[in-house]
Amino acid sequence: MRNRTVGINIRVTVTEKKKVTMLAKKCCLSLSEYLRQRALGYEPGGHPPKEVFDVLDKIDEMAESCSVRDGAAINAQTDRLRDLLIGGN
Repeated sequence: MRNRTVGINIRVTVTEKKKVTMLAKKCCLSLSEYLRQRALGYEPGGHPPKEVFDVLDKIDEMAESCSVRDGAAINAQTDRLRDLLIGGN
């Protein structure tokens, strides 16, 4: 991890802080990390709700009752979906 020792202070309204905090939470980032990424030109994406991943886990469980070949194909597809949802390759 980088040794971050220098702070940057900014003034915002209560409404602005609430909005930025909400956007950071939506991306599963701390407020500092969200602001750092935005300031450096990155656009952090939000993650889908946990329930989406629960559904993918259930599909994986169902794939276990399929033939080995079909189960492997289903698991490969759910892995691709997970990667798309969380910004993987």
